[in-house]
Formats: sequence, C-alpha cells, structure tokens
Amino acid sequence: MVKISVVIPLYNKEKYIAETLQTVVDQTYRHFEVLIVDDGSTDCSIDSVEPFLEDSRFKLIKQQNSGVSAARNTGVRESRTNFIAFLDADDLWMPDYLSKMQEAIEKFPDCVMFNSAGIVRNADNSEYVRQIKKYSSKICLNDFFENPHVALHTSATVVSKDAFNKVGGFPVGMKRNQDFALFFSIAFYGKTTFVGFPLSLYNGACEGQATRTPTRQVQSHIVDRYNFVHQQYLKNRKTENKSYLVFLQYELRHSLMIMRYEKELESFTYFIENLDRDILKRFFFFEKTYFGKDILNSMARMFTLATKVLWRMRGYPRVGAD
Repeated sequence: MVKISVVIPLYNKEKYIAETLQTVVDQTYRHFEVLIVDDGSTDCSIDSVEPFLEDSRFKLIKQQNSGVSAARNTGVRESRTNFIAFLDADDLWMPDYLSKMQEAIEKFPDCVMFNSAGIVRNADNSEYVRQIKKYSSKICLNDFFENPHVALHTSATVVSKDAFNKVGGFPVGMKRNQDFALFFSIAFYGKTTFVGFPLSLYNGACEGQATRTPTRQVQSHIVDRYNFVHQQYLKNRKTENKSYLVFLQYELRHSLMIMRYEKELESFTYFIENLDRDILKRFFFFEKTYFGKDILNSMARMFTLATKVLWRMRGYPRVGAD
C-alpha cells in the first residue's frame, strides 16, 4: 500500500536528476510513489528519467514551463496519498530517509509537517550538518518557529496534503522564498515534528541555484513571502503564536540591519513601504527609518545586535551552530 508520495520538480537538471532518482530507488522503505513533474525542460533531463519509469512507482508528468511552484503543485494534485515528501532534482536522500519519516508519521500521525536534519553542501563544496542539537538522534515534536531556517529544507520535508491544500500550495510566481511561504504557513495549522537524523543532502554546489540571485533582484518576492505568511498567521490565529512573532522580529531585524550596513537605501525603503502594516507595527519607529547620518544608522544596528544577543541567550538553534 502506497503511503508517501514523492514530488520532484524538474527543469534542466540533466547532470543531477539520475543520481537524485537513484537515491529514491535505494530507499529501504518501499511503499511510495514518485511524481516527477517536468516543467518544460530544454535539455536532456527526460532522457535521464526514462530508465526509472520502468519502475511502476515512478510517473513522469509533463507541463509547459510555469515555474517550480506550479510544478510542485501539479505533483501534489496528482498524488494518491495524504503525506507528501518533496525532493528537488539536484538533492539527495540517505537510504533510510523515507523509513525514518514514516516512523515519525506513525509516531505523530496528527502532525501537519515533518522535517529532518540534513547535510548542506555549499557552493565551494564544503559541508556542514543542519541539525538541532537538542533533538539529535531523536524523533520529537518541536516548536517550528524557534528557528525555521535550521529545522527546514524542502528536500527534508514531508507535509500533510490536507494542510497543504488549506494553505493553497506553493505561491505561483514567487521566485524566492516560495518554500518558506508554504512551510511557515503550514506550521500554523497544527503540530510539527523534527527528525534529528541527517537524512538529506542539499546540493548548493550545483548550477542554476535560485538562492544565488542577488537579493535586490528578488526583493519583491521576499516581501511577498513575509506578507503571505503573516496573512496566514492572522487568518488562523486562535491564540497569539509568540514563537512566530519572536522569529518574525528576529529575521526581519537582521535583514534590515544588513541593508543599513550595505547602504541599500532602495531595498530598505521598498521593504518598509510594502510590508504588511500589521508586521510593521511590531517594530519601533527608529527601526523603520533609514537615517541620513551614519551614526544614527549605526545606533539602529547596535539595537538590532543587542536583540540578537537576547535571542541567542534563549537557546534558540542557529544556522551552522549545532
């Protein structure tokens, strides 16, 4: 009986897709289906996929180029199970990835999202383990918003299709942070689980990574993500989610601090003018002002650094720290 659907968006990944699919074939857990959604590839990606289609669990879906969000949404729409595992076409799974994730599902069947630790390979081929130390080698309920950037990576995430559909899927047209937009929002719909075993490998060293695009070029999409998630928070707020609000302030303060430091007045102004008003009201006036004098901007940065120290003193996990 098929219990997990694996959704893989594919666009011009002929160098990587065969290795990615082989890591799915090599899973010790066998009760899955694989939906590969080709988003109008113009290289030989499909040629690399065809040998795997001899396995009846694998299905290739073709569509006109519509973007990675649309491709993932198509895969989920065509899936046959209530639990969806996402895998990018250049990332890899360890052989026991699905086995451990299924173990987590059976242990906490009412959770809406399951995230695992993983290995991050940087552009220079250096690697580190993305891990939450206190959950290492455990399968536990977690407070997702302690730091989503540690808990989350798309290729190390399984979600409930019901929660996916409540959010509305990946926001189509969002060219940066569309994964954050969806997964942060799903966390408002129920409990989450962290699987403290490094079971995936994020291949940041491959060509064509969207994360290499300069922030300035995709700032509107990043702001859209903040607003999308916050509207989901407001829509589903039964009680105040303090962890989300603390993280929101921490993350946004950091971004604005970097803009001050790099003297990105245009980006700073765009954020302040376009962020949801309910987000902005949670910040002090001087945090939302780009001052003409460097000394005042430096004072604003010092305030942000002080809040970051307080945040770390609370013991929240940090990227690359555990």
